[in-house]
Amino acid sequence: MRTTEKYGENSIGCMRRFRTAGMFALLLLALFLLPAEASAARISQSSKTIRIGQAFTLRVSGTGKRIKWSSSKSSVATVSSGGVVRGKKAGKAVITAKAGRKKFTCNVTVRNSVKKAKKIQLGANSLTMYRGETAMLSAVVKPDSANQKVSWKSSNSKVVSVTKKGKLRAKKTGSAVITVKAQDGSGATAKCKVKVEKERTPLVLSAASLQLRQGEAAKLSASVDASLLVWGSSNGTVATVAADGTVTGIGPGSAQIVAMTTDGSQAAICDVAVIPVEGIPSASAQSFLGILKNYSEAIQNVRGEGRYFAYSNSSSLNQGTWDKLLNDIWTKGIGYTNCAHIIRLALIELGKLREGQNFWGTNGTIHFGAGVEATLRESCDILYVNKSVEQLMAENALIPGDICIWTGMTHTNVYAGKDILGQAEWYDAGRWTDGGTGKGGGDMKFADIAAGKTVTMEVLNADAGKDSDNKKGVFYVFNSFGPHGIVLGGARVAYIIRLVR
Repeated sequence: MRTTEKYGENSIGCMRRFRTAGMFALLLLALFLLPAEASAARISQSSKTIRIGQAFTLRVSGTGKRIKWSSSKSSVATVSSGGVVRGKKAGKAVITAKAGRKKFTCNVTVRNSVKKAKKIQLGANSLTMYRGETAMLSAVVKPDSANQKVSWKSSNSKVVSVTKKGKLRAKKTGSAVITVKAQDGSGATAKCKVKVEKERTPLVLSAASLQLRQGEAAKLSASVDASLLVWGSSNGTVATVAADGTVTGIGPGSAQIVAMTTDGSQAAICDVAVIPVEGIPSASAQSFLGILKNYSEAIQNVRGEGRYFAYSNSSSLNQGTWDKLLNDIWTKGIGYTNCAHIIRLALIELGKLREGQNFWGTNGTIHFGAGVEATLRESCDILYVNKSVEQLMAENALIPGDICIWTGMTHTNVYAGKDILGQAEWYDAGRWTDGGTGKGGGDMKFADIAAGKTVTMEVLNADAGKDSDNKKGVFYVFNSFGPHGIVLGGARVAYIIRLVR
C-alpha cells in the first residue's frame, strides 16, 4: 500500500511540475505573439521647435491602425490628416496622434520668424479675365520662414478689384496691375498684369484631327493666349503634347489631345492617329522609286504635248527600253506599256535586268523568262506573303519600292508608300488604274486623241491590229502612272520582290 501511495504522490508531483513548466511556456509564447505595436509603436518626434511658416512631418511607426491627428492649439500650429505640422504664430501647442486607444504626442514650439522676405511668388504674372468673372491669385513669401502676411492693391479698382485675401473681380473692360507687398517691412513686392475683356474668346484649336507617323511632330495652336492653356493627352503611349502644343507621335494607335483653359471653363480636343513608321527602302529601292517618279511625270507631261502612253499586252508594241518607248511617243504620237512592262523598264534602267529579260505575274504566280529569276535574286529578295494590303500595313510589312505580285487578279505594281491619310499608294500601269483617281480609267477613243493632231487613224488601226485585247482604233490611255490609290477589291499580295542590294 505504501508503495502505491508513494508512486501516487510522485505522480502528482510530476504533474504539478509539468503544469508549471507548461504555463511558463505559454507565457513565453504569449509574449512573443503580442502585436508589435503594443511595444514598438512610437511617434517620430516628441518635441520640435519651428518658426512661423515652417512645416515638418510627423509619423507614427509600428502600427497598422489609422492615425487621427489633432492640435491642442491650431492658432499656433496646425496638423494635416497626413501629419504635416505648420507653424502659424508664436506659442506652444501639443500635436496628438491617436491610433486606436493609444495616444502619442509631440510638443511643438513656434517662434517668431527672424528672416525677412526676399521675394513673393504669384500664381500668375498676367491674367486675362472677362467682365463679371472672379479669380483667386495666390501669393507665397520666400523664404518660407518669412512672415507670410501680404497686402493687396489694384492700380485701377474700377477695372479689377482685389480683396485682402487676393480675390480678383473683373468689373469692366480695361487693364489694371495688382501689386502684392510683404508686411514685414522688407519691401518685397510682386505684380500681376490683368486684362479685362468684354467677351470670352471661344477656345478653338488649329486642327480638329492630326495624323502623324511614329516620331513625327506637329504643333497645335489655339485661339486663346497660350499662357491660359494647359495641355494633355488621353494616351501617352500613342501621342504626347508639350506645353507649347507640340504633339509627337509615340506609337501606333489613336489618342485625344486636350487643351483646357487654366480656369477650367473651356476645353478643345484634337483627335490624333499615329501610324507605324515604314521600313526604310534600300539605296537601290530609293533609286528605283526615283525612276518610277520620272516615268510618271513624263506620262503627264507628254499629254500636254498631245502625245499618249496607252495600255497594251502586245510584245510587238511594248518597247524593250524606256528610251525606245519615248522614241515611239515622239515619232508616232503614242507608245505602249502595261503594269509589269513599265516595272521591267525601270529595273533595266537601274541595271538590275537586261533588255529582253522578262517576268510578270498572273493570279498569284510569278512567271520568269530564261535566267531572270537568278538575275533578280542577285539584287532582290523574293518573298511569299499571301496577305491583304490591310494585313501587311498593320504588320508594317510593306516597304516603299516593293514590287507586288497579286493573287485574285492578273496584276503587278509597286508600293509607293502612305498618303497623308495613311492609305497605300502605288505606282501602277494597270488597265483600270488610269487617271490617278484610284477608281480605274476608261476608253480613250480616236476622236479624243485626234485633237492633238499627232496620232493618225492609220497608226491607231495598225497598232490595234497587233493587239487582240484592243478594239480597232480604241486604247486605254494613261493620265498618270502614280503614285495614287487603286481599287483592288479582295485581291491579296502573293509575292513581294524587294530590292535590297
